[in-house]
Amino acid sequence: MLRNPIIGQYVEALTDPFRIFRTLGEVVPERDAYGEPLFWSGNYSAIFKVRCADGKYYALKCYTRLPRHAAAVYASLGGGTVPYLVPARFLPDEIYLFEHSGGGAYYPVTLMEWVEGESLGGRLARLCRNGDRTGLKELARAFDRMALWLLESDFAHGDLKQDNLMVDRQGRLRLIDYDGAYIGELAGRKAEVIGSPAYQHPSRDADFFGKAIDDYPIALISLSLHALALDPSLFGRYHDGENIIFDAAEVNRGKSALFDRLMREWARCGASALAVLGSRMQNPMPEVDGLPGLLRGLSGNVQDGLPYGTEIIDDEDPRCAVFRCDGRFGYADLQDRRILLQNIYLDAKPFREGLAVVRLEEGFWMIDPRGHCRIDCRDYRSVEPLSEGLALVSDGSLYGFIDREGRRAIPLRYVFATSFREGLAAVRIGDKFGYIDVSGELAGPPVFDYAGCFRNGRARVEKNGESFFIGRFDRKWQIRV
Repeated sequence: MLRNPIIGQYVEALTDPFRIFRTLGEVVPERDAYGEPLFWSGNYSAIFKVRCADGKYYALKCYTRLPRHAAAVYASLGGGTVPYLVPARFLPDEIYLFEHSGGGAYYPVTLMEWVEGESLGGRLARLCRNGDRTGLKELARAFDRMALWLLESDFAHGDLKQDNLMVDRQGRLRLIDYDGAYIGELAGRKAEVIGSPAYQHPSRDADFFGKAIDDYPIALISLSLHALALDPSLFGRYHDGENIIFDAAEVNRGKSALFDRLMREWARCGASALAVLGSRMQNPMPEVDGLPGLLRGLSGNVQDGLPYGTEIIDDEDPRCAVFRCDGRFGYADLQDRRILLQNIYLDAKPFREGLAVVRLEEGFWMIDPRGHCRIDCRDYRSVEPLSEGLALVSDGSLYGFIDREGRRAIPLRYVFATSFREGLAAVRIGDKFGYIDVSGELAGPPVFDYAGCFRNGRARVEKNGESFFIGRFDRKWQIRV
């Protein structure tokens, strides 16, 4: 393998990419007006927009210096099974580069799904140019929700900045570029990517590498976004292309006239959450004490750990109740009055059998108690919670059931169905109702005009205009379990 390839070698290879990839097959780069491959360069890499054999667009990251942790990080985070991450793969020995002296070697790349949208910086420029305070406030709160989720996760991004935060076409924030991320298996090692100085605490070095590495940039970005929501004109006056409006070192060392002025204004106007968070920015260490609580305060006034305006949707389990606030759903422990999973979901249902059904912009998922997406249900139009190991799903016209691994257990073939209760589910076959067992077999002939769920051994049914109850072992109607 060659040592430290240069960007020009990658550009040359992608100009004529025939048979240069070991596993990707045909890769077609996007080109500029002169026919050259389009790319964006970073500190240790170049990123090309390419179309692969599956017809989808990807960000192809080619390294001039490979972070040693990349394989482990992308294996851990690249699955894209959590709301804010983008699916990505690290491919060792993937692209062949030629030497001018002859010969060549294969080099690793990272392939990440292309996020259609704009960078955080691009979105801010547009909103601030239009003076859109409402849009800026919504963006600031969306960032706070994402930041709270990130702080509660078991990893850290490591290089938060405006260029590594995308706003997709649905308005969702997405994190990209995980080269500097911390994951549990890297505990005790040194960081290889320190992050952009404009966002990092000045004392952050390679030895400071753990769950708290995102604290300072999160606080700085949140303050910047909320400041712009109050005064959009700040962006045009203080944005230098790399920062948003603040420089981390200047803020920490007390040399930012803008920060000092805004702190005085926030104190005067009663913006207590901003003032308190700002007061933590000049600490000598990168950690920001009490950051989750401060971020919750920026999303609304906080009382006993739950935001004002919180609506409890389902409190059957008070230790993991569904709540709604600001139009989004989350989960909270009502006894300890603390949020378990932030209100980032368009819809959410109670946890059942260890998993909960939630809806994001792209569709339904089942998540575990840590908020990780475990079962992809995006192919369905409706999904009910697990019940007796099976979840009722529908494609919009027919109903069936999947198991807790997401496998189709009972085909979608019923025009109506209920979740399983006491071993039986009511289904409609033609114009009549009956019951099936967990194997999908009929538990009796479908003879009812209506059939409800079983509870305590009996179910309400209707036939010929009469309403009555039947038992789970009703011989008259041949119901059996």
